[in-house]
Amino acid sequence: MNRPHSLYIHIPFCHKLCDYCDFTKLQYFRKFAIPYLDALEKELKQYDIGMLQTIYVGGGTPTALDDDLFEKLLKIIHRYSIGAYEYTIEANPESLSESKIKLLKKYGVNRVSIGVQSTDEKVLKAINREHNYEDVKTAIRLLQQYGIDNINVDLILGLPHSSKSLLIKDLDNLTSLGIRHISCYALTIHPHTVLYNQGYKELEGDEMRELYDTVNNYLAKKDFDHYEVSNWAKNDGVSYSAHNINYWANMEYYGCGLGAAGYIGDVRYKNTINLDKYLKGEYVEEKETLTIKDKYTYEIMLRLRCNKLGLNIQSIKEKYGVNLYDKWETIKELINEGYLVQHQGEIYPTYEGMMILDQIILKLI
Repeated sequence: MNRPHSLYIHIPFCHKLCDYCDFTKLQYFRKFAIPYLDALEKELKQYDIGMLQTIYVGGGTPTALDDDLFEKLLKIIHRYSIGAYEYTIEANPESLSESKIKLLKKYGVNRVSIGVQSTDEKVLKAINREHNYEDVKTAIRLLQQYGIDNINVDLILGLPHSSKSLLIKDLDNLTSLGIRHISCYALTIHPHTVLYNQGYKELEGDEMRELYDTVNNYLAKKDFDHYEVSNWAKNDGVSYSAHNINYWANMEYYGCGLGAAGYIGDVRYKNTINLDKYLKGEYVEEKETLTIKDKYTYEIMLRLRCNKLGLNIQSIKEKYGVNLYDKWETIKELINEGYLVQHQGEIYPTYEGMMILDQIILKLI
């Protein structure tokens, strides 16, 4: 049996809970973090984890942990990280201290994803973020000084007080720091978040599309490749997120930690979001056993997100018994409209296609 080559670990703790966030997260208290790391170690050991290619530690904010607990986390992961060629940890600028960066270097972390969201102080205050642009600059320069220059930054489009001109300023600020990967996500207002309770509304589709176009046009001039719906990377062959590409390629992966999701064999699973249950070792909350049709649907949904993958017509037929040539009139129409391109038996999304991906997926499944 082939074992997954990717591992996701979730650290749910944050010093502050941002007004827009709907991820599985908890206010950081050391007394909860200590047993959490013990439970995480036990959960990891229950899987027969072999050689991994990629590891991604997300949150929450992994760097919210005190230095000694942050090192404990890295020690727990260390046995699995040997041989992994991409090892990413998420961080917030204000908690990415030099002491933590030294630990990242010591334990082989070679990629960091920083939650910037905006470089404008008014926007950051409106969403209850603790950092400012000076913190971002300091964190990035320290990482680079320690030889960790594979850095992603996250931006959120459509935040309160933001605008197209502020977005361009964000991009100016971040590209001037030598950033090689930028992720831009449309603000989604989730029930029970502060922004929802304040009555803040998401941007209309046309307004959000204008912001995505602004990002794409700006970064194209800086030699960034829009390779996935929300992701741009320097067009150098080494700055793409290998871990996320594994997700989009519909590859299997382990998911460990509170609220983490995983995919092993024919099963996609999701862990509990209840800390008490997790600490008792009751890790998995939901399981979905996939049929061939389910797997085909996931393949279409995921691979068309990324123009480095696309759909291989022969492979789809062999794996799922689906002949995409039966849908060729639909595919040809999408190609003629500029949403898909075809090359040597492979179908790829264009930028325009990625912007209406839900509609394309519905036509193909």
